[in-house]
Amino acid sequence: MQQRVYFPGLNALRFFAAFAVVITHVELMRKMLGFSSGWRELPHSAANAAAVIASDDRYSWWHPIFAEAGPLGVIFFFVLSGFLITYLLFVEREQSGGISVRSFYLRRIFRIWPLYYLIFAVGFLLLPFTDLFYVPAQSEWLENHYWLNFLLYLIILPNLALALSPLGTSVPGIGQSWSIGVEEQFYLIWPILMKCFRRPLGAILTVSAIWLVLKALVAAQVEPESSYVWNALKTFLALSKIECMTAGALGAWLLYHKKQALLRWLFHPIIQIAAIAAVPLFVFFFPYQWQDGVHLFHSAAFLVIILNVAANPISLLRLNNKWLDHLGRISYGIYMYHMIMIVLVLNIAKNILFWQSDLSIAQVVVVYGCSIALTIFVSYISYQWFERRFISRKSKFSKVLSGEEAKTN
Repeated sequence: MQQRVYFPGLNALRFFAAFAVVITHVELMRKMLGFSSGWRELPHSAANAAAVIASDDRYSWWHPIFAEAGPLGVIFFFVLSGFLITYLLFVEREQSGGISVRSFYLRRIFRIWPLYYLIFAVGFLLLPFTDLFYVPAQSEWLENHYWLNFLLYLIILPNLALALSPLGTSVPGIGQSWSIGVEEQFYLIWPILMKCFRRPLGAILTVSAIWLVLKALVAAQVEPESSYVWNALKTFLALSKIECMTAGALGAWLLYHKKQALLRWLFHPIIQIAAIAAVPLFVFFFPYQWQDGVHLFHSAAFLVIILNVAANPISLLRLNNKWLDHLGRISYGIYMYHMIMIVLVLNIAKNILFWQSDLSIAQVVVVYGCSIALTIFVSYISYQWFERRFISRKSKFSKVLSGEEAKTN
């Protein structure tokens, strides 16, 4: 019999993470398409930020959220992926006496690849030839480097394509899929390591240490600003936040092996409050010179939140809600479709409705409302009529049912 693993509340967290990415990209696309925007990149230092605020009346406390919400959502997805994948591998090994790497790959292929390649086809065969999806700088970059980007996205290396572009210029409408590339590269090696290492904690800590040392050594090297290859390597390693996924794996190890002393400490209400409060505090007050490492602190905070929502019966966050659960179920679609919907809404506003660059509050509400509504609608249709056809095939290769399959079957 297939064992079932279902953590109530995690779907809601998935939705909140996807929604955070949507917020950042609405503001970023407003900026890139010439509209007024709340996008503001400020120093990660209380003193420097205070100086900027004092010199700019338009600044208010929520501006950093626009730039940071999206990256935080992606970091959360990385931590959650590492947690769930590792926990399921532990259960599979206990139940069957081993880990089938082939079956793991097939499960990931059925869940990730259909939507990824649908978005890939839309991004390269439709959007570049439609004016309503034009994005300054991004569209020019794709036009001049079409086949390089096409090849890298085709072999699921969108993070390398992003690293090779100047100033992080991504492919219009589908650039957010760089994080899918990072996850797929993690999935490529992780089941093998979990299968080969008798002590998985050793594998988790070893991989984390080696990866962090490698990134630190590369980041510490001083190279000329004009060194294209070196800068691309630095960007590629910065994007590849494997350490966030191994942080999630560490949480899976704690929970699966029932390390009660540590879990009781992590489940304490004060620790929960500290983890939740730490997220905005890191955004506003983390020193600028340490910004390359702030994701480690966010990963720790997110892991505490995930563990409490998943396994703490007295968690302060009670998120087992039917609507949030369903929105979380389609969060992969929300993440993959939202940029296309945002660009479409803004280009309609600009080129058909002829809105001026300085948007009113009512117009901003319309942009957000239409972008979010279209994204959720398309994601729902995609999940019901496209993705589920492939998800249903995963169970043939699963010794452990998880997610919606574990809940309803």
